[in-house]
Amino acid sequence: MSKIDLGYLIDITDGDKEIMIEMIDLLLEETPKHLKNIKTFYENKQWTKLGAEAHKLKPMLLYVGLTELNEATQELETNGKKAQNLETIPVLIEQLEEGFISVIEELEEKKTQLN
Repeated sequence: MSKIDLGYLIDITDGDKEIMIEMIDLLLEETPKHLKNIKTFYENKQWTKLGAEAHKLKPMLLYVGLTELNEATQELETNGKKAQNLETIPVLIEQLEEGFISVIEELEEKKTQLN
């Protein structure tokens, strides 16, 4: 079953396949950078920065319908900004990493279908 839902991306791009491909490329390129930053901020106990970095990731996940990953990102953002529930942060980071890795191939397939 597909985890990816391009419905929202189709709406916000008016179905422009070129823009949709650019948005998917952006997600594929930027998400690993955001995850790396989140991990670094966690290791350095920079909670506010961790929350801000998680915030940057949320819209990209929503564009392609990854609501579960978005929810984990939302929780990371809240916990980071408020420096609360810190014990949940490594679990959330792992969920994000594994979840992202699990959809990379499907995102690449969607790009191919759009070409």
